[in-house]
Parts: sequence; C-alpha cells; structure tokens
Amino acid sequence: MNKFVIGIIFWVIPFISFAHNPLSARYYLETTPSGSVLTINLSQSGINHLMTKKFDEDFFENVDEKAWKELIVNYIKEKFTLKVDGEKVVLGKGGIRLGSHQTDLKFVLPFISTESKDISIDIPAFKENGEHQTIFAYNINGKTDKVILSEQNNYKAHINLTGNPIKAESTTNSKWLILLFCGIILLALIKVFKAIF
Repeated sequence: MNKFVIGIIFWVIPFISFAHNPLSARYYLETTPSGSVLTINLSQSGINHLMTKKFDEDFFENVDEKAWKELIVNYIKEKFTLKVDGEKVVLGKGGIRLGSHQTDLKFVLPFISTESKDISIDIPAFKENGEHQTIFAYNINGKTDKVILSEQNNYKAHINLTGNPIKAESTTNSKWLILLFCGIILLALIKVFKAIF
C-alpha cells in the first residue's frame, strides 16, 4: 500500500509544480472614490529567468540595485496596457520592493469612474519565459472578479463591468484539474501520515 501511495505522490509532483508555477504573476487593480492602485506580485525566479535571456553574465556582476529596479519597472510598464472605455490608462507614480522570492510593485492610476462600462487588458509580461500565466484580479468600485491570462488568450481580456464580466479564454477545465490533483495529493498525504503514525 505504501508503494502505491508513494507512486501516486511521484505521479502528481509535476502537476504540483505546475500549480505553484514560480513563473506566474498576479496583478490586482483596486479603485475607490479616492483613486486607483495597481499592485503587482512577481516571482523573483521569473524575473531572474527573464533577465538571463536579455543580458549576459557580466551585466549581473556590475548592475546595482537602483538600475535593477529601473529595469524591472520599465519592463512592466512596456508590457502593460489597460484601457477603460477605450481610453488608455498610463501607469503613474509607483514603487518597487525587491524580495528573495517575490518582488512587489505598486502604481497609482487615475480614478476609474463608477460609470465605466468596460476595461481591456493586455499583459504579455514574462511570456518570453514560456508557459507563463498572469492572474489579473480587480475590485472596481465594488465589482470584483479575476481572469487568467496565458498563451491561450494571448495575454488579453475584455472585462464588461455592466453585464457578463469577462470575455477571455475559458480556464474552467484547468481549475478543475488543479482541484482534482490537489485532492489526490491531500488523500495521498493523509494515507502516508496514517501509515507513519
């Protein structure tokens, strides 16, 4: 029985690493009557992987923290397009905090009106890493939802704030697969702990 459980664990390990992909990112747009803020959480390994494709080893030996932060911020700004009712929104002032596992950025955006009907997003950042996915979540004047941007939908989505919230490639099947594999892992771990104790 133990061999069976161990076999199941080794069988699902590739799916665990996919579900916790270090090359994924999260963008969260929140707007209130006082203004709007875009918070971005990036995997440090994803940033490092991207930068090793763009620069050689000598670059990393000589770059200082300020230049490193500027590179990340400029890259994020170049690879981010947000349109509200067809009008492009420019990322305003912001800040960046480097971490060993995760880097966080915040940008101030103009106020998004409660009368806004739709937003379009295009976030191809880190697609150079291959199989990258970005979770774009939002709370726009109390309307909340999220969409997964990936190669399947060309990292783009159109969000209707007045009716059906999102038009993007369906991710329902991948969500169910991840939940199924998490359930299998949980059952396998319970059996392993019962066998040990």
